[in-house]
Amino acid sequence: MRKNYIYAILSIALVIGIVGYFAIDTTEQAPVEDKEQLTATGVYWSYTGETGPEQWMNVNSNYEACGRGELQSPINIEIKETADQQEAVKLAEQISLNYDQAIFAVENNGHTIEANSTTLENSLLINDKEYKLTGIHFHSPSEHQLNGQYFDMEAHLYHESEEGKLAVIGLFIQSGEENQILAEMWDEIPTDGKEAAKILKNPVDLQLLLPEQKSVYQYVGSLTAPPCTEGVNWFILEQPIEMSDKQINRFSSIFLQNNRPIQELNGRDVYKFNLN
Repeated sequence: MRKNYIYAILSIALVIGIVGYFAIDTTEQAPVEDKEQLTATGVYWSYTGETGPEQWMNVNSNYEACGRGELQSPINIEIKETADQQEAVKLAEQISLNYDQAIFAVENNGHTIEANSTTLENSLLINDKEYKLTGIHFHSPSEHQLNGQYFDMEAHLYHESEEGKLAVIGLFIQSGEENQILAEMWDEIPTDGKEAAKILKNPVDLQLLLPEQKSVYQYVGSLTAPPCTEGVNWFILEQPIEMSDKQINRFSSIFLQNNRPIQELNGRDVYKFNLN
C-alpha cells in the first residue's frame, strides 16, 4: 500500500516536471513571427522608423506584399480620372448596404483604436454575396487622398465573407461639429494597449454614422497595414463625416500619425457610383 502511494507521488511529480519543461521550452522557442501580436508596449511593426512602412516587408516573411504587391492601398483618388460610367452603373446594381445598430467593444491594439462589433447582423451585399461587418478602425490623418488632399482622419469599416474575402468602407473625417454617434465610443477610448476592451453600453447607429450623400469610389486594393493582403474591395465615401477638434485631438494624442503612405495605382480602375 505504501509502495503504491510512493509510486503515485513520483508519477505526479514526473508529469508536472514534463509539463513544466515543455511549457518553458515553448516560451523560449517562440518564433519571431509572433512578435506582431504584441500590444502597445512592444509593437513589432510601426508607422515610423526602422519598422515603418518602407520596412514592413522585411519585418516578417508574411509581409512580402507590403513591398512587392501591385494592388496596394491606400491610393490617391483623382475625381476626374474615374473609370467608365457604364461599368460603374453595373457595379452599383450589384451592391447594397444592410446597416442598422450594433454594440461595439473598443480596444487599443497598439496601432489604432479598434471597435469590434458584438453582432454580425450588419452587412454589405456584393453580387449576392454577404460580407458581414466585423469592426471599425481609425487612422490619423486619413490614409486615402482625394485629389491629392488628406483629411483629418479616416474610419475603416471592415466586412468579411464566409470565404474570408474582405470589403472595406472608408469614411473621411474632417473637423466640424461633435460626432454624437461616436461620442460614447470616444469617451471610452483606451489610452494604451494594456487596457481591456470596453463594451459600450449603447448601440452605434451605423446608418446615421454614414453621410447623407453616399457617392463612393470603388477599387480593388489591400489592407493598409501588415500583412497588406491584396484583393480587398474598397468603397471610399466622397462626402466626409465630421468630428469636433476635441474628438480629433483625443485620438491624435494617442496616435499622432498612424496612416500608411499613398501607394501606386498601377493602372487600376477606380469607379464612382452611389451606394444603396
